[in-house]
Amino acid sequence: MSEPTGRPPALDERLLSVALELTRLGRRVDELGGTVNALVAELRGGAAGGVPGGLAEGSAAGPAEAARPSADASGPPVPPRVSRHYTPDPVATLWTPPSGVSSAPVGGPWGPVHPGFQYPAPIGPRPPTLVERLRGRLSGPALLAVTGAAVTLLGVVLLLVLAASRGWFSPSGRVAAGALLGAVLVGLALRLHRRPEARTGALALAGTGITTLYLTVAAATALYDLLPDVAGLVAALAVAAGGVVLADRRRSQALAVGTVVGAALLAPFVADGPGPLLVALVVVLQAAAVPAVVRQGWGGLAATAATAPALYGLVDPYDEPLVPAIAAAVAALVVGLVPTPLLDRLLDRPGHRTAPVAVAWVVAAAPLPLLALAARTDRWPGAGLALLAAVALLALAIPAGRAAVRLTALAAGSVAVLEATVVAFDGGTLHAVLLGEGVVVLVAAAVVRSRPALLAGGGFALIGYLGALAGELPDPTSVPALPVPFRGLVLAVLVLAAAVAALVAAGRTGLIRADARTAVLWGPLALVALHGATTTVVTAALLVSPDRTGFLAGHALVTVSWTVAALVLLARGITRPALRVAGAVLVAAAVGKLVLFDLLALDGLARVAAFLGAGLVLLAAGHRYARVVAGGAAGREERDQE
Repeated sequence: MSEPTGRPPALDERLLSVALELTRLGRRVDELGGTVNALVAELRGGAAGGVPGGLAEGSAAGPAEAARPSADASGPPVPPRVSRHYTPDPVATLWTPPSGVSSAPVGGPWGPVHPGFQYPAPIGPRPPTLVERLRGRLSGPALLAVTGAAVTLLGVVLLLVLAASRGWFSPSGRVAAGALLGAVLVGLALRLHRRPEARTGALALAGTGITTLYLTVAAATALYDLLPDVAGLVAALAVAAGGVVLADRRRSQALAVGTVVGAALLAPFVADGPGPLLVALVVVLQAAAVPAVVRQGWGGLAATAATAPALYGLVDPYDEPLVPAIAAAVAALVVGLVPTPLLDRLLDRPGHRTAPVAVAWVVAAAPLPLLALAARTDRWPGAGLALLAAVALLALAIPAGRAAVRLTALAAGSVAVLEATVVAFDGGTLHAVLLGEGVVVLVAAAVVRSRPALLAGGGFALIGYLGALAGELPDPTSVPALPVPFRGLVLAVLVLAAAVAALVAAGRTGLIRADARTAVLWGPLALVALHGATTTVVTAALLVSPDRTGFLAGHALVTVSWTVAALVLLARGITRPALRVAGAVLVAAAVGKLVLFDLLALDGLARVAAFLGAGLVLLAAGHRYARVVAGGAAGREERDQE
């Protein structure tokens, strides 16, 4: 019998009803949490323990529902049993079980779910391919708008060019008609852009109008001579900049790219053919695109705007005076390279969309007009132009941050230096200069431990070495035509220096090591060094004694020097197997040279000196090498005993 509480019976009944409803609500929340756990497990690929049918069945007559107390129960009310493992966030039990709780599986309406189970990250949708993106942008109204813009621009070109050839209207009338058409198209585009459903057509109209105005200015400058060249370029820059600003405000890279592409493709028709003025007109387009590229990070716009100056600069015959051609080519170089450090720093900004490949293409395309002009110009002026491009590119390669931009600038600068060298020199002097440049770059690569510089210097040295082999590098296996020119000794010394510098630089940059795995790299370099040393010794001996006696004495010294070098390698190869193998190979080469060459080619005192010198060095080397090996073995035994 319950004790009296002092409260009215109606109030007690209401409190009991509220308690029962709270109990039902708590258990419903528990069931809902289990259902959410099971749904999360199924959606994330987890192992679900039940089927939807089981969920429906459990919801109809599940254990929780069977244990739920009836509202009209005659017994005393049972307080709600809340588990100590309960958490207000049911999903959290999937990852973070409470401390002290057993890791046994927790049951649910969809089967057991382990509290510490880690579900795999959800797989997002596959990103669309380039073809799918283009198909989505050029389908339906967009395709019609692009087609209409292309047809309209062709009509504008026909108006400006065909009317001039047929004598229709006056030049000022044609220019006025083109300007009026462009202004009307831009005005209609600004008006239609207020309606969301008409914005695709509005962008097409805007691009068509801006391109029409640009082509009209170009025709007035190059075709009709109504504007001076400088004034025409300034007007074209203003028109192009206005179009890019409009694209920037609309956040539409398609508008900017379409305007640049249309203007660049049709500019040759209204610029009276290729020439410096055409290059300057498309450089104006690239300069106008720079602010939008920096603001929005539009890599596609940067690459597209840099392509036209490079293309027209390569095909330009430069029949006109040299000064306008140089001005146009230098302008292309400046407009392409000056914004590159800023773009390179912006690549690290979160959310910036400029791809390093696009910036690298801008760097590679910028010097092409100047290099093409250098190849078509006289000897020393052309070398000066190529050297100017090389200095600008190498100065950019030093502070550049991204690997793609830095490597592109270094490669383009190396090509410019190579062109300047080839244009300025020829014959044996060219090969000597190339080898000297290779030695300088290889030494710099060893100092700063730069693999790109190593590749650049190796390229210069390889070209110079191959040219020297086919040119004035003396053949150490036969008596050359006497007297031997001093240039042959210089070439031999440079070959030896380049090979040694390449070995040192490759070792300091970690490209090769003193092991057999990298022998495919250092083996050829060692052979080139051996060739350079042999040629140096023989050529020096011929310069001292320009006859057969000098040739024989030189080869005797070569055999002895090979043996000494083998001794040094064997001594250094006690703990380095690769050096030991190289020393053994060099010993075999020295012995082979003695038997196969010195025994037949040498005579008299030179043959005796070669055999005696090599034999004594080999005896000393064997004795010393045996002592060093024995000492090394004893040291290892002592260390093992300790």
